[in-house]
Amino acid sequence: MWLIRRTTSYFLALLDIFKRKLGLSKTTFTLTDKVVTEDASKRYEQEIMEFGSSSLMFTILATLALLNLFTLVGGIMKLFMDFKALEHLILQIVLCGIIVLINLPVYQALFIRSDNGRIPSSVMFKSVVLASVLCLMPLYYNISL
Repeated sequence: MWLIRRTTSYFLALLDIFKRKLGLSKTTFTLTDKVVTEDASKRYEQEIMEFGSSSLMFTILATLALLNLFTLVGGIMKLFMDFKALEHLILQIVLCGIIVLINLPVYQALFIRSDNGRIPSSVMFKSVVLASVLCLMPLYYNISL
């Protein structure tokens, strides 16, 4: 979890610096609702993470998690297509696999959970689009060159 918080906080700090330098307004967001319902306290007792709100922090978190998942799948596919790349890709695949395992609660909140603590579908849609665009950009530049 510390890795997720560190990555997200650094990215948000970088965005805040750019917005300040460009003279735009400061980033304001709330992480979660402060109202505790019976369902939320039940999830807390079961040690299930609460995502429930739609904020910039969760969009970035979900985008980074999906980007790691896409790159892991792409790396494994590349490994099956060209087995000679094993010596170059093995450490990258292992590291990406560990990050994907760390992000399992995020994937569950995106795709599996149906309670009020899940990540909203609007955040899921934005994250899937952003991660897809980021993964497809290198393909576009390789084709156009």
